[in-house]
Amino acid sequence: MSSPPNHDNKTNDTGSVSDLLARTKAIVDTIVDGVITISDCGLIETVNPAAENIFGYRLDELTGKNVSMLMPNPYRAEHDQYLDNYLSTGEKKIIGIGREVTGLRKNGSTFPLELAISEMEVNGQRMFTGIVRDISERKETEEQLRSAIRRVHEQQIKDEFIATVSHELRTPLTSIKASLELIIGGAIKPNSSQGDMLINIAHKNSDRLLLLINDILDISKIESEKMQFNKQVIRVKPFLETAIFDNQAYAEKHHVKFALIFCPDPIYIDVDPDRLMQVMSNLMSNAAKFSNQDSIIEITAKLMDDKIRIAVCDKGRGIPLDFQSRVFEKFTQADTSDKRAMSGTGLGLHISKAIVEQHQGTLSFKSEPDKGSEFYIDLQRANPTKSSP
Repeated sequence: MSSPPNHDNKTNDTGSVSDLLARTKAIVDTIVDGVITISDCGLIETVNPAAENIFGYRLDELTGKNVSMLMPNPYRAEHDQYLDNYLSTGEKKIIGIGREVTGLRKNGSTFPLELAISEMEVNGQRMFTGIVRDISERKETEEQLRSAIRRVHEQQIKDEFIATVSHELRTPLTSIKASLELIIGGAIKPNSSQGDMLINIAHKNSDRLLLLINDILDISKIESEKMQFNKQVIRVKPFLETAIFDNQAYAEKHHVKFALIFCPDPIYIDVDPDRLMQVMSNLMSNAAKFSNQDSIIEITAKLMDDKIRIAVCDKGRGIPLDFQSRVFEKFTQADTSDKRAMSGTGLGLHISKAIVEQHQGTLSFKSEPDKGSEFYIDLQRANPTKSSP
């Protein structure tokens, strides 16, 4: 005998749908991410508890309101434009694309959040679902990590500086002390040729110490904003000719030559000539140190609208690519096989950049490994005065 027909299928189907809806609601209500459903007009229809907690609103304070209320400007103004553009053109700028934006809480505070918007259709009506995640803690952790990395980097720089300065101080002091001890002890007579040589060594190393101490004092003045400038309007060409003359001995030491290749005349700049000469000496000495022997280091000046560009160009070894981003940092030097021969504190370019910037100018460079470097200073062009040299 066959079983009687089941008249409860409809009830069972309805029960299954109800169970599914209940489970779905339970999932949405308990997930940590905020879920917001939005009409095609941008109005909020539903939010889950996580979204209420994230933004600090109750459900009844959100439903029927434009979702842009949860965004500060410029995101608030942009949101409606994005939605209107998508509905009229189909071009997706935020739909289906996750991105990081800024959220606005009920109390007026802002916070970083990740937002992903997807499109859906319910009963023939187009709607959008926004998934939001508060990433404040993650951002804070990332910032703490960056700060820790910066502290480690700063400590490394300080350690390198101490090691460099210790070497730079110890080497000339040792040489001076040894020279004087030989003379004072009577091993070598002061008026002899050997005595003259030792006195000359002591004198050169004294100059080296003075340069080091001056660099350290300049760094201190820059950081405390106490570096003084005595500006005057000067002609560029005589200034560059003086720079070449003053640094000629350094060029001869490294078997190179400085040459003024091009400079319109007369053109004028309003600068502290002593401080700008300090910058030129640094750029020119660097070029001499890292140039090939018997090469010519070109000095040029050219007009660029209302600015003047002064450049020092060499055809030497260039700056390693991995070092170029750190050229103007304090206490840094490019690693070279003859680093001690190219000794220095790594302060010169940092000081030079600060001096140029105090003149409302810029100091920059172009360099290719094994092809050379060009360091250039851009300064505002000045009008001549009767007292201009």
